[in-house]
Amino acid sequence: MSKVSKQKPTDEVARTVRRVAFRQRYRMVMAAPFAWLIALPLSAGLYLLPVHPAVAVLIAAATVVVPVRKAVQARQNVAAAVFGAAWLIATAPIGPTGLVVEVGVAGWLTFALLHWRRHRRLPLPGRTEAFEEQPQITVEQVEIDPEVARIIARFNERLAAKGKALDGMTLTTPKRIDAGYRAEIRAVPGEKETKDIMQAAGKVASAFQTTTQLAVLEEVSYGDNSRAMFTLLQGDTLAEVRRFEDVQPRIGKDGRAHIGYFYDLAPAHWAFFTKSGGMRHGIIVGDSEAGKSRSVETLLGLAHLSDKLATVLLDPQGGSMPDWNDHTHRCALGEDDCADELGLWHWVMRRRVHHLARIPWVDEDGDERIGKTHLVPGDPDAGGMTGIFFVLEEAPELLQHDVHGKKAVTMLASGAKTWRKGGGGIVLVAQDPNMTELGGSVTLRAQLRKNACALRTQTPGAAYQMGLPHDPSLLPATFKNGSLTQGLAYLSGIDRRAALMRWLYTQKPKYIARQPAAGRIDDLTMGWIEEYASAKKDGREPRAGKRAAVEEPRATPGDVKAAIIDALADAEGLALELGELLHHVLKRRVTAPPSEIHAQLKRLVTDGRVWPVSKDGVEAFALPEEILERLEVR
Repeated sequence: MSKVSKQKPTDEVARTVRRVAFRQRYRMVMAAPFAWLIALPLSAGLYLLPVHPAVAVLIAAATVVVPVRKAVQARQNVAAAVFGAAWLIATAPIGPTGLVVEVGVAGWLTFALLHWRRHRRLPLPGRTEAFEEQPQITVEQVEIDPEVARIIARFNERLAAKGKALDGMTLTTPKRIDAGYRAEIRAVPGEKETKDIMQAAGKVASAFQTTTQLAVLEEVSYGDNSRAMFTLLQGDTLAEVRRFEDVQPRIGKDGRAHIGYFYDLAPAHWAFFTKSGGMRHGIIVGDSEAGKSRSVETLLGLAHLSDKLATVLLDPQGGSMPDWNDHTHRCALGEDDCADELGLWHWVMRRRVHHLARIPWVDEDGDERIGKTHLVPGDPDAGGMTGIFFVLEEAPELLQHDVHGKKAVTMLASGAKTWRKGGGGIVLVAQDPNMTELGGSVTLRAQLRKNACALRTQTPGAAYQMGLPHDPSLLPATFKNGSLTQGLAYLSGIDRRAALMRWLYTQKPKYIARQPAAGRIDDLTMGWIEEYASAKKDGREPRAGKRAAVEEPRATPGDVKAAIIDALADAEGLALELGELLHHVLKRRVTAPPSEIHAQLKRLVTDGRVWPVSKDGVEAFALPEEILERLEVR
């Protein structure tokens, strides 16, 4: 971390600057005569010594070694030092003569003047510059984190050294985050992949003498398959219990809900639906006491508090979720009742799909369209039809049943592919995601992985089966402080990261379950449910093509005209374009096709009750009283 401070120079600093300027500016000029006075007698003495000329040259060379070496090391006045050394060595055997003396003086003065020119812009001694008018001096102090150096050293010595688990890989400089430190591990592109880094998770934790819950590896968010994200946590960030009641999460307009926290304390989300794809399925697996039922209670609580969803609980065991029994919109307990309820919804969801495929609506361009590819819960074009949130607790009890198992697997596998279009989302709960638990259906498991959550499992293999990078069977039963790890899981879904997280749990699920549900099963769906139940009661199969008994009658021409006038009266502007008008009329749940609305609009124009006008060069419509009122105001 760097700290930047700004301050003005003091009087003492100013005096120091002037002294340095004096020395730098005049040192070489003043040094020239002194250098001459030293070099001249030294040269004469060497010449007059009763030694051989070669010995005099060696003595001169030895004399100048130190000043030349210092000048070269400092990279200052190197040329002047070399010139002086050469002059002294040359004059040692022949003595200072007239021409030699002139060359020496000229050289010393030349180098002195060059030095003066280089430093002539420094402040002169005695000048009083106004420091207040000068820019402020910026002093930057860098605070070095010793932990960063320790992390890098351990990585290089214990992981990236030759023959180690991450041989040849590099670690970027770790950055401080709220929970600890984070950096990227980079492999050599084309030689190693992200999965090679992820497979060394245990070795990485060992190198830092901690657990895989505190030394975490994760895929990078931008999709580089030669890198992985490494986070070294300073403590058990997920050991603290965080309550649903404290956070008060809700399902947003985009269909996402906050269900917990990732290991770096970023919020984790579950996607109940998306605007681009409608309802989303999910799967939750985990061993006994790992927190499966508590996780489902969180999802049921969120759906219960949403006005866009209705809940259906299927519990073959009958006692898995006592707080929610008979507190969802529909509830089936025991294998027989669950099989019957599943058969009912398999028929009803097909009716919803057929209905959505035929509803008229107007797109944002004002074009008439027929049919929707999927239901977004609360869509006004579909009359505000709600989504159906299905939870199948202890799924193997039904999927492996001797009588109902095969048929249940077939219906759920088909439903996982088609119910989404009719606004149905399935969450399946099991102890393990293997084929035996899921009745041998690969299709079922694959379709449910849009929201994949794996708590601690009993046997390895769940990571591969659910598309997760880590093995949930290795999750601990307790944290370091001895508290249970209920709700600790690997989550993959709408957040686009498959990472360690912990669920938000409700302190008292019964308090939420006993509240009136915010949403309801829409009337059209309730009609199909009654039609199915009536047919079964009569001992016959319900007809797939028959209309629901409570389907709303088609609107009369008068209803359509009234809706058009109301839409124009409530419009924010003076006029509405045709596409805007059709959209506003259909939002009023008028059970008439767009062609009928268009026909009644023409009749209103003919009768003079609606006036056609121009809006930005496009034909639009407005009420005459609105236009006349604005003219009177003007």
